Amino acid sequence: MNDAKRVLEQAIDLWNTGDREGWAALYDADVEWEAPGGARISGLDDLKVKYYDALLKAAPDRSSTVDALIAEGDVVAEEGRYTGTHTGTWRNPNGVEIPPTGKRLDFAFSAIFRVRDGKITSIRLYYDQMEVLAQLGLVPAPAAA
Repeated sequence: MNDAKRVLEQAIDLWNTGDREGWAALYDADVEWEAPGGARISGLDDLKVKYYDALLKAAPDRSSTVDALIAEGDVVAEEGRYTGTHTGTWRNPNGVEIPPTGKRLDFAFSAIFRVRDGKITSIRLYYDQMEVLAQLGLVPAPAAA
């Protein structure tokens, strides 16, 4: 099995079991994270606070499931689903706070990871922001076709 893929599998397992420090140990100190809407995080300390802690506070029951994990060299592509109940304030990396809605989230995402020397060095996360906002009840759901 590809070493980069093994690192990602460990990170996903640790994310889902809530092992913050084990999860963080798989990331490079200078990790770069990007997501829709211009969200960016630089460095492991900020990744732990602005991503891991923020999502755990927003949805303590959150988890990710993997639909596909494909590796080529130091690049791993993940396709999966994120689920959780929005029971806490969600503060995104840009500082925008979304008060708890009590709504259930269940949406698809994709991510591209780069791994070097056994550590995740970058993450580019892709998901449908409008779907997430609609599930939270913050924008109208799209009309059925």
